[in-house]
Amino acid sequence: MDIVPNLEWERLLEKLIKDKGTVLLLGATDSGKSTLAKYFIKRLVSENIRVSLVDSDVGQSSLCLPGTISMKIFCGQRDVEDFRFERMIFIGSTNPATKFHLMIYGTKRMVKICREMSEIVIIDTTGLISGELGRALKTGKIRAVKPDHIIAAQRDDELEHILSLIENIPIYRIKASRRAEVRSRGYRIRYRQKKFADYFNAPKIYEFSLNARDAEFFYNNKPFRLKDRDFKEGTIIGLNHGEDTMALGIVTEIADNSIIFRSPIKSLKGINRVVFGDITI
Repeated sequence: MDIVPNLEWERLLEKLIKDKGTVLLLGATDSGKSTLAKYFIKRLVSENIRVSLVDSDVGQSSLCLPGTISMKIFCGQRDVEDFRFERMIFIGSTNPATKFHLMIYGTKRMVKICREMSEIVIIDTTGLISGELGRALKTGKIRAVKPDHIIAAQRDDELEHILSLIENIPIYRIKASRRAEVRSRGYRIRYRQKKFADYFNAPKIYEFSLNARDAEFFYNNKPFRLKDRDFKEGTIIGLNHGEDTMALGIVTEIADNSIIFRSPIKSLKGINRVVFGDITI
């Protein structure tokens, strides 16, 4: 799909090329944040600028899978064409309001990695902006990552209850893209289902059994014992080495202190933490 920029985008691009740094995109659902991020990446790469994307939109991730925060470094056109994550953290939910602190911590962690490897970091965020939850999540992220620039895409003044609290960071207010496609709830559900289907229908899927002796089981960032919680078949899990998620799995059976699951990962070597989420398929 060709992206048609407007004059505001071109001016912001010139600013980014000049000043570099970390830019955080704010906007409601279907305001065009992801499209703007892709446009910036394509243009910056063409200027031989190394740019990275942190995708923290756990509900409608364009870079990775639902329920994850991910990142990728773009060094050339081949990276732009292969628009797929390099690293991810499994949050365990497509609803950012239920994993508040994990959302903030995961975004901060990914931004730290990207800052060490690129000149410009672009952070795409969720569309949760309304009410106390939206304000707390966005201001929490801003305090955690300390961006150099904030781009606020709004239709009217729906972001002002957040922007009014921000100090000492340049804010660039732009109109939400009129070309942004408004997606129904049904469309969003089907989008997430397809993402998981494509991932778990990979050419090679392996079945594993993992005992509590061999890895810690976590839920909401806290360790737990399998017998103390009732997880269902079809639960999505993150297969972690420490805090980094190496792959996702789908639970097929839970018995005593063990789980059986399917995953495209080839080996469990180095996997020492299994993160259970609230997503089932």
